[in-house]
Amino acid sequence: MKKILICLWGLTIALSLTQCNNKLNEPAPQQSLPFSEALNTPEKLRAAVVGIYGIVRGGTLFGGDLQLSADLMGGGRDMRWRGTFQAYRELQGKNMVAENGIATATWVNLYNAINACNNVLENLNAITDAAERDEARGHALLWRGVCYFELVRLYAQPWVKNTANSGLGVPLMLKANTFETVKRNTIAEVYTQVLQDLTQAETLLPVGDIRTVDYPAAKSYYATKYTAKGFLARAYLQQGDYANALTRANDIITSNQYSLNATVNQVFDIDNTAESIFEIQQNITNNAGIANAGLATFYANLEGIGRGDVEILSGHLNEYIAGVDKRRTDLFYVGTGNRPGRQTCGKWKNPNKNYNIMRLSEMYLIRAECNFELASTTGDTPLNDINRIRNRAGVPNLTSLTIDDILKERRMELCFEGHRIHDLKRRQLNVISFASVTYPYNAPELVFPIPRREMDANPNLVQNPGY
Repeated sequence: MKKILICLWGLTIALSLTQCNNKLNEPAPQQSLPFSEALNTPEKLRAAVVGIYGIVRGGTLFGGDLQLSADLMGGGRDMRWRGTFQAYRELQGKNMVAENGIATATWVNLYNAINACNNVLENLNAITDAAERDEARGHALLWRGVCYFELVRLYAQPWVKNTANSGLGVPLMLKANTFETVKRNTIAEVYTQVLQDLTQAETLLPVGDIRTVDYPAAKSYYATKYTAKGFLARAYLQQGDYANALTRANDIITSNQYSLNATVNQVFDIDNTAESIFEIQQNITNNAGIANAGLATFYANLEGIGRGDVEILSGHLNEYIAGVDKRRTDLFYVGTGNRPGRQTCGKWKNPNKNYNIMRLSEMYLIRAECNFELASTTGDTPLNDINRIRNRAGVPNLTSLTIDDILKERRMELCFEGHRIHDLKRRQLNVISFASVTYPYNAPELVFPIPRREMDANPNLVQNPGY
């Protein structure tokens, strides 16, 4: 599988198949393929789908930087970067430059993934079986929509409800291997594409573990209909569209496909538990990184494991009820590794363990917030949903509920999973940096720069303010 992933990465960018001859049955002397032959069989399309997952699971995307960047940007009272990499320090300090390595790598690899999705979408006729073809289309649409969702959240101003959202978003590239100098679409246009792609994927992807095609990987590696619903719930929530977010979150909860684990740490210590909606599959030979990339690399602070670059601050830890909340006792520890004595988050402590990207507790929190805002009780009352999460953590029930209670529960339950800056922006809340500087939710310092290399190559791009 590793060889397939490596091959497809190159295929989606330049169709260079130098190392892939035995996988794609090329004649030995041939080093490349024309576009018309690159994805012209079901086997090649299946491998191309694997290639999409190979990109999004990497350390610059869902294997690390998408989550870590969002939390460093928004978690000034929660965490501190103590490592030597300047790019992450700039993120934390809200003083990025256009050459920032994280902003550049995130942009490049999200568009690499989008191009891989477009390659699949444009060559679906190679698959003759209709069910298999629909599933391949669903995977490609899902990840194209997700990638544009991450791009517009990071490189553009936040969506503001009841406005035109006509500010600059990111370029929409909807054809494969397109290299013309494109312009940035509006924020509204990008969100329209996100919702269109995810909604189509929702109808095309399978419900559960049964697949129409035996792709060359574990079946839990792939997204399902409920993964698409979960990302739709996130996208609608980011827009303040509580009705649609509520529908998708409730669909997942009531599907009986998932259930809360008995303990708060199980979903992070065991692969593919009942609570998990989607995980990045990892193992000892295929992972997001164990030296200079990947969540476990930067968070773990154990003997021989991790760099311990992220320190968890008392401003976060003190929010838990001491001696009562199991999230405090089971998900944090004092490091004994590279930086001993510092408080560390135990969600990401094993580089060979799967990285959980979406889980059921998030859906309960979305449902609670949406029901609260809509004064509705779809599925259950907001109070019951919040108390369900608190019960699992061992903390007392609330007897009444405010929006601040719900947002605090999100901060406690979903901490260091990549939600913090996006929650602050969508609720139009101030962001407080580690240096105690306060930024409004729409401050230019909270938006990634368009990478310098892109600005130099494309005169039609407009840079974000401040860069």
